Amino acid sequence: MTNTASPSDTSPRPNARLENATCPMCGPSAQAVLRYDFDPYKVVACSSCGLNYLSPRLTQEAILKLYKDEAYYNSNISGQGYDEYMEISDNWVKTFTLRLKQIAPYKSSGKALDIGCGPGYFLTVAQKLGFDVYGLDPSDYIVSQAQKTWGDRVQLGLIESASYAPESFDLVVAFDTFEHIYDPKQFLHAIHGVLKPGGVLAITTPDPTSTLSKISGKNWVSYKLPEHVFYWSPETIRKVLSDEYEVLEVRTAGQYATLGFLFRRVFRLSNNPGAFLNGIIKFLNNFSIYSDNGSLTAIARKK
Repeated sequence: MTNTASPSDTSPRPNARLENATCPMCGPSAQAVLRYDFDPYKVVACSSCGLNYLSPRLTQEAILKLYKDEAYYNSNISGQGYDEYMEISDNWVKTFTLRLKQIAPYKSSGKALDIGCGPGYFLTVAQKLGFDVYGLDPSDYIVSQAQKTWGDRVQLGLIESASYAPESFDLVVAFDTFEHIYDPKQFLHAIHGVLKPGGVLAITTPDPTSTLSKISGKNWVSYKLPEHVFYWSPETIRKVLSDEYEVLEVRTAGQYATLGFLFRRVFRLSNNPGAFLNGIIKFLNNFSIYSDNGSLTAIARKK
């Protein structure tokens, strides 16, 4: 999900609480080296393993409140939440079709769970390809939208506290979700518990070592604050997965998007930038391309 927030968009809501974070792999003894300052947030790098993360950051309680609002999916602030997500469903369907093709050599059928499922576009694609599909999301609003199509196959909540039976899924995907997770090891352990023996996990998440990130610097599209709290490189994602998973591959990733969507992201335009720019965006929305947004996809098998 390729949105960005400029520093002026990132100030915390009134009474929002901030907390300092540490590297989940190396612990508090590892020094945090400043990369970028987005006052009041900072992107730092672990001096030991290189993991990039947000510190200070909103508390998890505060961020979950942000996700629950309809405004998170219908924001008038460019880069806040996933504005336009519902309007570009065709491109998400094409994106998820491509990602499932990449997963197919390792898992091409069975029971699948999408964590952070949003309105259910991945479920649509996976069901057409023969999967028995389920979804999970922390947003009250988006779950209510998804349940209009999927009923109780889509549940509200977090995988760490979900009520799925142990070893019940052949495939779990977390597309554009892992960067939001406050306790990555607990998250991965919870997924490990619901995967069947030999089950497959696929994660797509922004890569701070990508070419686009290096070129863009502080203006990288995936510095999306305050929601993105971790930034995983191929090296660090292999490391965090290695305890409970066999990493099958790590590859670059992107998404299909309209030229209008990309135009808005590059220039950080609001949903209503004026009649002239709206005309340009409307014309550009007639064309879609596959774009490299500086993400990676990691595919792993449960040990």
